[in-house]
Amino acid sequence: MAFLTTERLSIRRVEDHDRNFIFRLVNTPGYINFIGDNKVRTIEHAKAYIMNGPKTSYQQFGFGLYLVSLKDTSEPIGVCGLTKREFLSFVEIGYAYLPSFWGKGYAKEAAKAVFEHGYKSGVHRIMGVVRPENEGSKAVLSSLGLRYVRDILLPDEEEYMDLMG
Repeated sequence: MAFLTTERLSIRRVEDHDRNFIFRLVNTPGYINFIGDNKVRTIEHAKAYIMNGPKTSYQQFGFGLYLVSLKDTSEPIGVCGLTKREFLSFVEIGYAYLPSFWGKGYAKEAAKAVFEHGYKSGVHRIMGVVRPENEGSKAVLSSLGLRYVRDILLPDEEEYMDLMG
């Protein structure tokens, strides 16, 4: 059941039955290139990813990554949500979409709804971490009013990322 809706989108918690979609999404070249390889190689790995990622985050923080679907057809197109990494002092907004849904404004639409919901729920510092070459993602963050703050080097990364806040 959707807990957020926009003009074109339905946003809800990721559930175990979404494992086939999650498997497909996290193995797209764009996801691996811009977000990273989560080593989800099987449907069972996708189920574990859901349990150890979004579901654990919901329990621990009250938020996490959410499934984004087209409102009219219920077709899942991506994920968008808030995450809290233990090595960062802030909550991070993140998103990923199947390539066939890039450039249609869905990421901005979902991110705006999630961002506003986060603030209304008491999260007062939401930032974004993005690869410098990911212009599409930087445009989404800019649409939320986030601007470049500084370079940041995350654990297990070799290249600096852009911190936007």
